[in-house]
Amino acid sequence: RHHEFMNCPQARAAFLHGGLIWQLALHSLGFNHLPSVLDSISTEAIPFGELLIGDGGQTYCDDGLSEEEIDFMCGTLHRLMQHGRVDLEIVLWWPRPNAWNVLGLNVGFWSAHCEDWFQGRLGNLREGVSHM
Repeated sequence: RHHEFMNCPQARAAFLHGGLIWQLALHSLGFNHLPSVLDSISTEAIPFGELLIGDGGQTYCDDGLSEEEIDFMCGTLHRLMQHGRVDLEIVLWWPRPNAWNVLGLNVGFWSAHCEDWFQGRLGNLREGVSHM
């Protein structure tokens, strides 16, 4: 399902998003998809994208991700827990952008520290060491 998602216009939006979302898109599709980000907005940008306002008040549309799409990119799962009562637990494979910012890893570019963190987390997930 993730591969299918990344072959949609949302892939461009994920690359434009930056931070961990950018890295997850890059990890999924590879560097060869980066030039397509510069081509132009997708046909989905106007009805579903983000409205941007320029310095002179001009409005522009560009591809953007909805909160649900960001949840999908981060591997968000909703799990019912029963501990005498029913609780909804939200678990994530990867931190959402606001958590990424709190970690101090959003420095405006993909740094060596970001890459170390990403590779460590990816390795832990593959080995079953990290839990959601």
